[in-house]
Amino acid sequence: METEILTEKELAELTGYKARGYQRRWLEERQWHFVESRGARPLVGRQYARMKLGVTLEVVPLAPPPTLAPMWTPDISKVR
Repeated sequence: METEILTEKELAELTGYKARGYQRRWLEERQWHFVESRGARPLVGRQYARMKLGVTLEVVPLAPPPTLAPMWTPDISKVR
């Protein structure tokens, strides 16, 4: 399962740089929002990166659930 943050390898592929300083500069020049980890690694959200790159996710319309018939009905014929 993918994490919510781009991996170091993915960030290097995106920016073209392995050095964190160059990655930060690349992101800043293109006005990408990111936060830094304690180790000064730029952290970029996966959904944000998709949005900036113009990737759209296919939205599948949900059909309403079918109406279910009751499993039983009370017999009130003998109630006075």
